[in-house]
Amino acid sequence: MTVRKIALAAALTMVAAPGLGHDVWLQPRQFSIAAPAAVPIEMFVGHGTSRDRWGVSEDRVVLFRTIGPDGVIDRKRSLTMGNPRGDATVRFERAGGYLVLLQSSSAFSGLPARRFNDYVAEEGITPIAADRRRRALQDTEGRENYSRRAKAIVQVGPVDRASIERVIRPAGQSLEIVPGRHPMALGKDRRLPVRVLYRGRPLSGTLVKITNLAADSTPVATRRTGADGRAVFPMPWAGQWQMNVVWASPLENDPRANYDTTFASLTFATIR
Repeated sequence: MTVRKIALAAALTMVAAPGLGHDVWLQPRQFSIAAPAAVPIEMFVGHGTSRDRWGVSEDRVVLFRTIGPDGVIDRKRSLTMGNPRGDATVRFERAGGYLVLLQSSSAFSGLPARRFNDYVAEEGITPIAADRRRRALQDTEGRENYSRRAKAIVQVGPVDRASIERVIRPAGQSLEIVPGRHPMALGKDRRLPVRVLYRGRPLSGTLVKITNLAADSTPVATRRTGADGRAVFPMPWAGQWQMNVVWASPLENDPRANYDTTFASLTFATIR
């Protein structure tokens, strides 16, 4: 990374070094291809030295599909989880912008009180923090059911109006980061506005992190969404990027878990 890029990253960074990442994300071998082709896609969890292939069985993936110029296509048959060549290979048949979507099944997690409180603070999950204060649970084990949503943007051929409209349209994930511009067509100001939606509604006060996948040990920047669920990130250089958010709802009368937690990510590339 050049001195200029290091300075820009330092100016943008708004967090201390984070702990282990929990979010799953999609990394196509190519985010942009000149013509229709098959693209291997890997699924990762964590960042920096904790980054690794997701490594779950295919039955944990309840949804894997694309939304593109050829409509909505179920891609679960393309899954090859754990294969060195990729966790899936998707054939993009037509020119245009595509969304690749993943949803996992739910799993259970329990953490000792201090570790859980640290994780909630680091990820900015304010509903859990407020609920634990209200119910005086700060000194008790944190128990949650969690699931994951991931989305990647792949562009085949040049960015056209239809590609832009498809990329900036919500895909219907229960927790979703929706870009306000196509990341490969940012314009001169190179600013990327995003909306965060939870169950279809704008989500206020959630922490959005952005990470440069070429150097992903710490986020480049973070933003809290406003009342309209929106935040804006400067994108000063070309590269491959991941955004992630975490949100939760308290569970009532669940004998096992106190919270239903969702992790969501968006991966994409920007160009000069």
